[in-house]
Amino acid sequence: MSNPRFLVIMAGGASSRMKKSLVHEDLNENIRQIAQTHHKSLIPLGEGNPPLLYYHFRRAQQVGVNSIFIITPEEHDGFQIFLKNPKIQEEFNAITAHLIPQIIPNHRSKPLGTADAVLQAIEKEERLKTNAFVVINGDNLYSKEGLLELFSLPEKQQAMIGYNRNGLKFDSERIQKFAVLKTNNEKYLSFIIEKPDAEEVQKSKDIHGKIRVSMNIFKLYGPQIHPYLRACPVHPLRKEKELPTAIQKYTLKNPNSFLVLPRDEHVPDLTSITDLNQWQIELEKDF
Repeated sequence: MSNPRFLVIMAGGASSRMKKSLVHEDLNENIRQIAQTHHKSLIPLGEGNPPLLYYHFRRAQQVGVNSIFIITPEEHDGFQIFLKNPKIQEEFNAITAHLIPQIIPNHRSKPLGTADAVLQAIEKEERLKTNAFVVINGDNLYSKEGLLELFSLPEKQQAMIGYNRNGLKFDSERIQKFAVLKTNNEKYLSFIIEKPDAEEVQKSKDIHGKIRVSMNIFKLYGPQIHPYLRACPVHPLRKEKELPTAIQKYTLKNPNSFLVLPRDEHVPDLTSITDLNQWQIELEKDF
């Protein structure tokens, strides 16, 4: 019997940049209200206006996912409404879905970051603690081929996708903010470089001369990554525990173990409300 396929969707962030972008945009009032009060993954997109989350379920269905674990804000009524929709239940009846609210510590007003989000999921769901799973951002849409590549790896093989920076359809200012991945000749991760300068970027080219960046899609193995999530330090500037930091700590302790799969394709990203037009274009091509 093949291993179950578990997908973890990180949708618990505060969406601060999205909310700031709403001020100057002429929007449908329903979209504005949802973007202001809910996570970006609930914003309506495409024909019939299903939420972005719907397309994650479509992708999961395409690649044989058995269970989806959605990490949400503590207030998650919008996600409950989505999952209880009879049409959603009928269309995705082969997938079980679970909501995992990311609890905010008493001394904070915002979630503690992506490493904390995955840690809370692992510690609430025994299946994630003892099995492999793929983690994705709730506001990006990844290709079927990329997801299949990760799910097809041996269970204990941890990995991430490294995207060719030149294949992303964003402006240069945004692209320059993406973390650059430095790999060795065997395509294993050496370093994740956040906000690299021009010299660091040039030194990070892979064996094919391409610059690889992270779009926050990972395959993790619960027993291996769990202690590194628990020990993840708080970032000194952003004051959050970040998943790339935990992975970097793991890589330094276990060299030649965390695989980087190269891909040359665009990944739609919903950072700002101005990204909606590009999303509509991508959805028309893909669904």
